[in-house]
Amino acid sequence: MGRAVLLWMIPVNLFLLVWVWMGRIVFGVGGWFLLVFLFSVVPVVLIALLISTILAYTQDGRPRALTTFQAWAQMITWLALFAFGAFMPDFGDTEDSQLSLLTQLFGYSDDLYDLSFGIALGAALAAIVAYLVLFCSLVFARRRVPAAA
Repeated sequence: MGRAVLLWMIPVNLFLLVWVWMGRIVFGVGGWFLLVFLFSVVPVVLIALLISTILAYTQDGRPRALTTFQAWAQMITWLALFAFGAFMPDFGDTEDSQLSLLTQLFGYSDDLYDLSFGIALGAALAAIVAYLVLFCSLVFARRRVPAAA
């Protein structure tokens, strides 16, 4: 599993970078967050995923692979980023422009809009926690006691 997740890191990370930015468009949800995320969320996610990918691919050992723990942390990060990109609501310039995945599926209500926002925030928090676990496990896996001379 660790080797497969490592090999999928680059394509999935690239897909999720675009998905976090504009994945909501698939569900007919577009608005100002497309512009806002381009200059705020997307650069942060890009840098974070780039760092973890570099750390993962430069780990010691052959064949290169993530540990099972690292692979699970990466997959949870991916799942949370996917959920964030799907459920994040958006807004526009008109009264009826508050849209989300749930309001598109079930019709608009303030409760569904708020639920979408809550799910997106929960997914963002899960992504941050899972990413930090992955990052720390990748960094601490690099530390070794130097050999005695």
